[in-house]
Order: sequence, then structure tokens, then C-alpha cells
Amino acid sequence: MPYVVLIIFLAIAFALQLLTGNIPISFLSFPLNLVLALIWAGSVYILWKTRRKSGFVGFMLSKAGTISSILLFLTFSLVIGLTGKRNLVNTWVFAAVLLYFQTVLLFVILRGCCQSFPDGKGKIRWRFLLNHAGLLLAVSSAFWGASDSDTLYVRAIKNHPVKEAIRNDGTGTWLPYDLELKDFRMEEYDNGVPSMFEADIAIDGQSVTLRVNEPYSVSFGSDIYLNGYDVASGADSSYCILQIVREPWKYAAVAGILMMLAGAMLLFINGPERRKTEDE
Repeated sequence: MPYVVLIIFLAIAFALQLLTGNIPISFLSFPLNLVLALIWAGSVYILWKTRRKSGFVGFMLSKAGTISSILLFLTFSLVIGLTGKRNLVNTWVFAAVLLYFQTVLLFVILRGCCQSFPDGKGKIRWRFLLNHAGLLLAVSSAFWGASDSDTLYVRAIKNHPVKEAIRNDGTGTWLPYDLELKDFRMEEYDNGVPSMFEADIAIDGQSVTLRVNEPYSVSFGSDIYLNGYDVASGADSSYCILQIVREPWKYAAVAGILMMLAGAMLLFINGPERRKTEDE
């Protein structure tokens, strides 16, 4: 029966993909994505507390559930990585696979926590908790926070404030602040190839200096990069191209990665956990 539920779940995702196309990412932005994430986590917890002996929960905690979720996740990840078709991450099918993987992982974490605290006095399994919770946090932040991530491009003109930005798909949007180029400097090698260039940018009147690969954090999860300039004019460039990268959930992903590194370090130092037998 659980296999049937999984097949139906993936079939619904395929049907939605055929009927509606990719997921409307912009519709699922904050705070709706956070609300949906809390509903999903709460539903899993309720199922764990009330239906622990059910076939569905049993399948999620079985080797078959773990192996199938990992294989589906790795298969899609490899296809995206090898083919370069990043638009697949916005499909209903990939979203369904990621949600399935996260659900299995959360059930495993709940079971591990229950085994650690059978009577409220159990020993905390730090390696298990750091590795599994870190993985869940890293994957979930990318999954639920995808709609809040955005990349914008702005042509900052010298002595002329601008607010309009352009996305990769060509659509425009308005920024909550002004950007204005105040000064542009560059150095060149003997053959005329630029060795360095930087720009003084006014952000709502506040002056900051931008250099290549040295972004300025304009707000929480939003960084401004110096991306380009008027090549034809060189050092006399009257404008520069700025890239604004919005990733407010990146801090959660970084925290998850650090948790996994800490868990791996503990595993390396102390070795694998060994359960005691009844004789011991």
C-alpha cells in the first residue's frame, strides 16, 4: 500500500507538470512558503505521534523508503548536474521528490530523537542529530526558500539615480532604494586588458565602494556585486552593471552545512556509534 501511495504522489506531480507547466515560484514567496513549511513539519510530527504503527509511517522508516528517496533525489540531482538543465528544479516532479526525501529524513530524525530520549533521560546522539538535522536544514532551506531567491541586474548610471532592475528572464522590477554611480576607476595591463576595476556607488545617498568579487550587503540576504562596465569607454565609463543576489535563506543552508561538518568531525574523532547489547 505505501508503494501505491508513493506512485500516486509522483503521478499527480507528473500530471500537474503536463497540465500547468513549472511551479509558479513567485507565488510561493514569503510568508506563504514559511507557512507551508510549518504545516508540512507539523503534519509529519502529528503522524509520528498518532500513527506511528501505521503502514505509511512504517514505510517512511523502512530501508525501502530510505533507499527509494535517496535514489530519486540523487537521480534528479545527477540529471540536472550532468545536463545543465537547471529549469528542472522548478518542475512539480522534482519538488515532489525533494518533499518525499525531506519527509523520510524528518521521520528518521523523530525516530532517532525518540530512541535517544526513551524516558526523558537518554543520552543525546550528537553525531546522528548533527548529520541528519544539518542535512534536512540544508535541503529544506533550498527547497522552501527557492521562491525568495532572485538575481537582478541594474545599470547604475553616473550622477543619475535609478531604481529599475531586470531579472534573467527579462522582466523588470523596482528596487526599494536608489543606485547611482559616483565614480569609476580601473587599471590595465600593458596589453590593455583590465587588471582591476572598482566603482563608488551611492545607495540612497550612502556611498560604498564595490570591487569584483567583493559584494556589499545591502540588506538581510541581499548582496550587491560589481558585474561589469561600459567596455567601450573603459576608465571613462558612464555606467556600470550591478548584480543583486537575494538569498535570505542562505544562512539556514550554511548553518545546516556547518552542522554536518561538525557531525562528521565527531564521527572522525570518536568513531561510529556502537549500540550496547543486553549482555553489556
